[in-house]
This record gives sequence, structure tokens and C-alpha cells, in this order.
Amino acid sequence: MTSALHKRPLNPSCTEAPTLRARALARRLTIMLPRVTDLQIRLQDGRTAWPHLDVRATDANGRSVRISRTQAHVAARWIIRTYPAASWAERRTFDLRSGALDGGVA
Repeated sequence: MTSALHKRPLNPSCTEAPTLRARALARRLTIMLPRVTDLQIRLQDGRTAWPHLDVRATDANGRSVRISRTQAHVAARWIIRTYPAASWAERRTFDLRSGALDGGVA
């Protein structure tokens, strides 16, 4: 028997409050990317076997923060797995301070 904390939501919505999983991911990404407060992610071509991710990191003042390609792809994939119902063809913003995803309707 699993507890309520271990159950994954079947259809997470981006308009709801961030889940425990999303907040935990935000904390991990804050450790991995200390100067970053927001990650903007867009899936450039979801029809191919290896889609291309467009990831941009910004700080609290909205300035661009340089992160490595590996960091960008790892972070983006974790975020996409946390919010699988979101439409990734349009640019989405993941807030590392709260774990919330915005930028459109999921």
C-alpha cells in the first residue's frame, strides 16, 4: 500500500498549485543552477525521435544566465516529466522559486 505522498497524479494541470514533486524538482534545480530563477523551455520539433529543446535560463532580474548544454537538457527533461500534460510546442516558464509552470494552458 502506498501513501498519498508516493502517488503520482494521473493528469497534472499547469494551472494548479505546484505539486510536491514540482517543488522538490525546483529545489534540486536551484542547487544545480544557483543563479537561475526561471527556465524557459520549448520543444522545437516533437515529431522526431530526438526532439530539439530550446532552453533559456534567467536570473531574478530577468537577465540571461549561461548554463551548459547538459544542464539545460537535464533540467528540461526533468521539468517535462514533471508536467507531461503541458503543451511544450509553445514556450513555457518554470519558476525555480516555487515549482510553478506558466506560459499557457496545459
